[in-house]
Amino acid sequence: MLKSESQPLYTHKIALIGNYLPRRCGIATFTTDLLINLSQDDSTHDCCAVVMNDRVEGYRYPSQVHFEVNQHIMSEYRLAADFLNMNGVDVVCLQHEFGIFGGEDG
Repeated sequence: MLKSESQPLYTHKIALIGNYLPRRCGIATFTTDLLINLSQDDSTHDCCAVVMNDRVEGYRYPSQVHFEVNQHIMSEYRLAADFLNMNGVDVVCLQHEFGIFGGEDG
């Protein structure tokens, strides 16, 4: 069967990892904008965000955020990896700058 214009042959599951609005920083703005634009591009992308929280209570995220990680609890990083694997994510786009991820090295 050939790919038609109305029906994509394959949907890519894409997860963006980083900060996300309403957390206030440049990475959060970039990650939010990137996810919105990837989602609007066409129907071959199924996009979500895995976000890093810098405070225990987190933030009031929109529905595109499917998983939250407290950046200071190392065991939550493994849970995030398990979440991505169980959901069959094809592509992970990781946003990084010093201080987003926990531990001494940020």
